[in-house]
Amino acid sequence: MSTQIWVDSRARQTGGTDSNFEILLRESLHLKDARLRVFNINFSDSFLTTSAGTQLFFALGGTNLTAVSIPTGAYTGTTLATAIQTATGRTTAYDSLKNSITHTLSSASAKWVSDEELLSYSGSAFPSGSTPEEPMSLGQVLGGATQTTTTVTWNFVRMSPYSCLYLRSHALSCERTHGPRGTSNIICQVPLINGVGSQVLANMPDSCALDLHDAIASEASIFS
Repeated sequence: MSTQIWVDSRARQTGGTDSNFEILLRESLHLKDARLRVFNINFSDSFLTTSAGTQLFFALGGTNLTAVSIPTGAYTGTTLATAIQTATGRTTAYDSLKNSITHTLSSASAKWVSDEELLSYSGSAFPSGSTPEEPMSLGQVLGGATQTTTTVTWNFVRMSPYSCLYLRSHALSCERTHGPRGTSNIICQVPLINGVGSQVLANMPDSCALDLHDAIASEASIFS
């Protein structure tokens, strides 16, 4: 006999958010030797270009950094280049043929610092709210770069910081499931392909089902 769970984040328990919440089941759920399949996911893509961060970091020599921030928003290549130019006061241009952005550096020593390079800096070098591990930067949008003594070129920019999402449940963890960070509580991958404001519809393939860990008994399910 199958058990269906209908989840609506609007009916979440107090204290949760749209993306991390707990629902209260009307009766206890007891599962043994069970399999799981996600039939339908429906939500709006509300991730802006700046959802992962708004800052660009430049080295000042030694262990010092300077950060500039662009306004929160959903950008195109051209408007993103304009926002960077406005924030830095340095010439910045978007190349639509290469989908790249070239920015003029203020000096030969003031190079742009990538997210990977930021890990080597002390936490005291970052503005409030940022850390080496979570710099709140535009790095996921700008991607890799080529730098000279006068310019930095981000070779292929994206207008969304995320290409997919993962639906997770702490109560319904699965066997033989390994997420990007080694987690076993991912129950479905959701591609984001149409940009901010679009309606996202997803499900698991018809032939796909996940084995749940043995013996689950719960009066609540947690999703993120």
